[in-house]
Amino acid sequence: MSTRTAEFVAARVDDQRGVAEALDALRRAGVPRDRIEVLTSVPMPEPVLGGPMRHTRLLRYTFTGLVVGLLVGGFFSIGTVFLYPLLVGGQPYVAPPALIIIYELTMFCIVVFTVAGFVRETRFVDRRPYWEGVTRGETYVVVDVPPDLVATRIRSALQARGADVVEPEEEIP
Repeated sequence: MSTRTAEFVAARVDDQRGVAEALDALRRAGVPRDRIEVLTSVPMPEPVLGGPMRHTRLLRYTFTGLVVGLLVGGFFSIGTVFLYPLLVGGQPYVAPPALIIIYELTMFCIVVFTVAGFVRETRFVDRRPYWEGVTRGETYVVVDVPPDLVATRIRSALQARGADVVEPEEEIP
């Protein structure tokens, strides 16, 4: 098994038209869409980006937190009444404050599972180089070079469309 270091090609583009042209050039060069990332501080519409945004599994983590929170809250507020019955005349088995306990534990589990999901989705993926220009409002198109393509082919395709190919400012750890 050979270990291949990640090779990236990045280009600075001017506006939405530049992003669309760069993505079109990369598509024509044979670069798969999942290897292309657009770094910008401004949200762009899906048609400019060449299709829908990349989906994450974060909603699954949040929904799991909801279910676990309801179960834990139900156990602590309703389950303990049946585990340790203390019947007082005229009082219901489950009092209205049980809903507050269920709500609070549900919200707590949703937050914990969402944060854990966010960390898992973002922390354990391949790290890409960082460009300071993104914080200044510049837009970059970053390509993780596929094994079957040559980086010079990608660079020339981007330069043919007027993109300014740049080098990473920071090494990948």
